[in-house]
Amino acid sequence: MQGRLVYLFCLMGLGFYLPSCNSFKEPDFKRIDNINLDKLGVKESTLSLNLYYFNPNNSKLKLKEVQGEAWIDGNVLGMFSMDSLIHIPARDSFYLPVKLKVDMGKLLKNSFAAFLSNEVMLRVKGVAKVGKSFVYINYPINYEGKQNIAALLK
Repeated sequence: MQGRLVYLFCLMGLGFYLPSCNSFKEPDFKRIDNINLDKLGVKESTLSLNLYYFNPNNSKLKLKEVQGEAWIDGNVLGMFSMDSLIHIPARDSFYLPVKLKVDMGKLLKNSFAAFLSNEVMLRVKGVAKVGKSFVYINYPINYEGKQNIAALLK
């Protein structure tokens, strides 16, 4: 029994060590697609949207969970989450379907001027649970970039 336990820990150690030998490249954010209003409320609204990415890595991964916060032009937009299992193909594009809970008071108060311009600065910060087989790690999500308003609202 004790020998099996040592063997299991050695396998787990190799599972963490071997992937770290290769340099992991962060997936490239491409665009936001299919923004839909799921729930409209006075205090809070919920949007569903797809984040389109490209995985430059030579290995496929599984994404188990995503959560974080989004800002437009430095103002809090809301909290986002995803809790379904996504299979990320190697060296290919993929979508992340996320739910965004928007605080309507903050959106109307702080972001009205942002929607009058052609572009907004979108910032996203959060954590994704990514892995292979049964080994998952928390991976930080950080994105900041200009987004065209017309393209987002298509």
